[in-house]
Order: sequence, then structure tokens, then C-alpha cells
Amino acid sequence: MVKVLSKYKYIVEELGLRQLDVYRIKGEKDVIKDVVRLYDPATTKVITVDLGKIRESMNPLEFLEKIADAAKKEGISLPERKLRELRDTLSK
Repeated sequence: MVKVLSKYKYIVEELGLRQLDVYRIKGEKDVIKDVVRLYDPATTKVITVDLGKIRESMNPLEFLEKIADAAKKEGISLPERKLRELRDTLSK
């Protein structure tokens, strides 16, 4: 049986990133959300991804898009081929 959270970690690792940690915090208007810190070994940068809600309440495709957007803002280019493959797999 696959753990729910391992799906999210699998996405991170497939993109060549490493998950450092996940923080569950109260945001504006007392909304609980997760913030994920990811490490890119190619650039040695740390990406902070504000998911806006709890990871378990997101579908994996939505999680992938949040990571891709945050990486782009930090100037980190993720492998396009891997992004396309993951998008195809997760949208089924």
C-alpha cells in the first residue's frame, strides 16, 4: 500500500529535487497551510513553496504545478521532459 505523502515525495524526487522539510502553519485568516522546502543539487539553491493549503487536500497534479511555478520564480529550470511525463501520468 502506498502512503499518501509518498506520492508527493515521489514527484519531488522525479524532478531531481530533494525535500528538506514541510511546515504546517497558520496563514491569513487562520487558514492552515503547508510550506515545503526543496533543495536543488544542480544549483545548490533552496526553494520555498507555499502550497496555500494542506498537501493531503491537493491532487498530485496541482502539487506539481505549485513546485514548477516556485522553481521558475527562483530561476531554477526543471527538466521539461520529466515535467511533461509527470503531467501526463498525473492527469489520468
